[in-house]
Amino acid sequence: MPTICIRVTEAQKLELEERSVRFDGNVSEYIKDSLFGDRNREVLSRLDVLGELVASVSALQTREKPIQSEQSTAMLAEALILLRMSLSPEKLRAARAELDRLKIESWEPQENRRG
Repeated sequence: MPTICIRVTEAQKLELEERSVRFDGNVSEYIKDSLFGDRNREVLSRLDVLGELVASVSALQTREKPIQSEQSTAMLAEALILLRMSLSPEKLRAARAELDRLKIESWEPQENRRG
């Protein structure tokens, strides 16, 4: 099997090693699974389903009283967790910086925004 080498920062190396725990610390297996495995497709598929459910619940709410239901809250929380699990800390920091730049207030307290 051919070998591919990449250069990463020390922080990226540590992150890869931490994320590869479910592969017994085998970084190569983790990267192959992340790039070519079914996990990302499953996450995207689940997000599509959640998006459709949120849209249908939102449509129901606009016809009725505009109260956020427990069902829509649970769906939004699951979508947020799935998205956060799929992003690296660097991308989370970049997203938070973009929110700050756009002056969009985060729902998350500042002390929890370590990313």
